[in-house]
Amino acid sequence: MSIYTRKGDKGKTCDLSGRETSKTGETINFIGTADELNCNLGLIKAMITGKDAWRSSRDFLERIQKNIGLIMSHVSDIKNDNFFLPEDEVACLEKEIDRLSANLLKLEKFVMPGKNVIEAQIQIGRTIARRAERIFFAVTEKHPARHEAAAYLNRLSDYLFVLSQQEF
Repeated sequence: MSIYTRKGDKGKTCDLSGRETSKTGETINFIGTADELNCNLGLIKAMITGKDAWRSSRDFLERIQKNIGLIMSHVSDIKNDNFFLPEDEVACLEKEIDRLSANLLKLEKFVMPGKNVIEAQIQIGRTIARRAERIFFAVTEKHPARHEAAAYLNRLSDYLFVLSQQEF
């Protein structure tokens, strides 16, 4: 089996349901942005790999990556219930946000990204998550998706913000 199909040469691709779709469509735009986010999270995970104290954050980032994969699959094949994000994942993300933010000082001013490389990379991930969320809502205006996916994407940028404020 070849890795290339040549369908993309004409600006078309297939979603997971097998339906041919334009590469310029909102669904493919979301999937590409979510893929970019997933890769960025992988980079962040690799950047904090040398610090044993951050093992739980690396594990949590991997969990998020798997959930983003589920959301991408859900958007690509809305009717397939194998791709539904489990309902408890939003609560799990909120719990981790609360845990990480418990020791943060109250913010008095705008946070300027760039205090170190890891923080800056996490902030980039946060902005990609926000973009993915906006595109997700554009897609789901026409093809309604599960509420959990929307809520998860909304909380994800909050998680990345509080993660960026940790001491690396």
